[in-house]
Amino acid sequence: MKWISLRAAVVVAAVYGFFLIFAQFAFVELLRVGGAGLVEERVALGAMAVAGVSGGFLAAWCGASPLMIRRALGLAAVAAAAAPYFSAMPGAVAVAVATGLALGVATTMLAALVPAWCGVAWVGLETGLGYALCNIPAIFMHPPECQARTGAVFALIGLAAVPSQTEWKVRKTLRIFPFWGAVAIFTALVWMDSAAFFIIQHVEGFKSGTWGAGMLWRNAAVHLVFAIIAGLWLRKGGAKVLPGLAWALLAVAALAVNKESTRHFSGWIYPAAVSLYSTALVAWPGGYSGADGRGPAAWRAAWLFSIAGWFGSANGIGMAQTLRTVPPLFVTVAGAVVAGVMVFADRRHWRPLTAVGAVVLAVVAFPQPGAVVTLAAERGRRVYLAEGCIHCHSQYVRPGSPDEETWGPVRPPGDVLKGEPVLIGNRRQGPDLTNVGARRSEAWLKLHFIQPRTLAPDSTMPSYAYLFESGKGDDLVAYLKQSGTAHMADVMARAFAWNPAGNLGGQDGKKLFSTHCAACHGPEGLGNGPLSLDLPRKPANLATGPFVWTPPSEDLGLRVARIIRFGLPVTDMPGHETLADAEILTLRDYVLQLRGKK
Repeated sequence: MKWISLRAAVVVAAVYGFFLIFAQFAFVELLRVGGAGLVEERVALGAMAVAGVSGGFLAAWCGASPLMIRRALGLAAVAAAAAPYFSAMPGAVAVAVATGLALGVATTMLAALVPAWCGVAWVGLETGLGYALCNIPAIFMHPPECQARTGAVFALIGLAAVPSQTEWKVRKTLRIFPFWGAVAIFTALVWMDSAAFFIIQHVEGFKSGTWGAGMLWRNAAVHLVFAIIAGLWLRKGGAKVLPGLAWALLAVAALAVNKESTRHFSGWIYPAAVSLYSTALVAWPGGYSGADGRGPAAWRAAWLFSIAGWFGSANGIGMAQTLRTVPPLFVTVAGAVVAGVMVFADRRHWRPLTAVGAVVLAVVAFPQPGAVVTLAAERGRRVYLAEGCIHCHSQYVRPGSPDEETWGPVRPPGDVLKGEPVLIGNRRQGPDLTNVGARRSEAWLKLHFIQPRTLAPDSTMPSYAYLFESGKGDDLVAYLKQSGTAHMADVMARAFAWNPAGNLGGQDGKKLFSTHCAACHGPEGLGNGPLSLDLPRKPANLATGPFVWTPPSEDLGLRVARIIRFGLPVTDMPGHETLADAEILTLRDYVLQLRGKK
């Protein structure tokens, strides 16, 4: 039986891993790489959701069987493997439909067959493994094409591991909440989580402070540990309390991410909360819905995953498209739903309900910064126009030109022309700013406005320090940070694909370093430059490390060169896009010399 449980763990982890790394992440980034605009992206994701809902009910109607799961995972593998070649419309829609259909069938049938394969404690291990695998840096930080292929591998591994056993070990499962109550609770949790995840993922400061590349191993461990705790807790009878605790932790994490001083704390709490409720969600149809067999469990799973999974997730992401902080109102609404169902189901649990109510009241007392940040960006656009930035900077990457490598990706001309006024730019004396939000941190932008030639010695840009005396400078930074953050993955993919074309030309590496790098890293590369105290995170010590971003490897020189040219989008490290390849290579060799590798 343990062998069957282990195989079940592999299958659930594979399905969850496929969903997270491909359907939820890589597919969206491939759409953007393929030139999809907002409308095309919504069409493709909508097609995936419709197919997912249809697949879930198809699985319930056909009846849960190992063969159907194997077929679904085979289709998932084909869809993920084909995605890099069909990222443009209409091929992307076909991939979306295949992905949604495969996930709908696989998740519904898994929920119905898990009671035949293993107990709820194993569900925690299975779910935790799925999350942990996707947070491994070698997977999370790869370009979307590689992540799609990883998703295909996950699906094939799951296909090979599917057990054949179908007989339940219990006659009838517990019914913790009325089924409509369970649907309401998990819809609220998925909706709130999806909105928060989208905001954190697309706001550079949020992402780097919570699950940046240096924290991925920690996140993997937290996901795994708390998913296992959730499984053990469910086995001990904690199903009534677990959703409320998951919401409380998720609420704390979502609010903490809005402030830089508490963002690191959020990075610990957020994955713990997600693992708690995700484990419960996987186990619920076959463990706590009152189902008495595979058929009823499959129908409950189809309804639960359709409403909570597909509908809740789509609405959470859709409502967060223009937000740059997690609104406390979102947290409050989700908490009210969770507390309401818990009160209706069992009034005797006054202690956890009181705790949930206290958090809800505390959340209500928080100001709602979402609208404020949006207004700040709108004010910043007006500052951009009033200060005449349009006369020196463009916001238009010219298709088919060297712009694409240096400042890309390209935006469709129709999107550019929607602006009032259109900000293509009168002429370009400075860099294009279309995707500057994906290339520069808030701290770097502010320092550059105040001391432009300290960061860019050859710049003709005047100082705009006076703007920060009235708050206009912060508004301008907020506006620029909105530019291109949605294309972060594409910017990183271009950086991973770049190879220097020049040769060393006798430049003075020390002089180049002093000109372009010493302001932050210091003259000896020790991370103690004159601007180091003005940055929220101390610049890297290039001499002694730790070398988080460039550990020893065969391609160390190439990785260092790519970072010098394109920067690190999740840090304050900027790119040096205007330097010639020969200068990049000279700087690379000097940096390697500092760390004793040259």
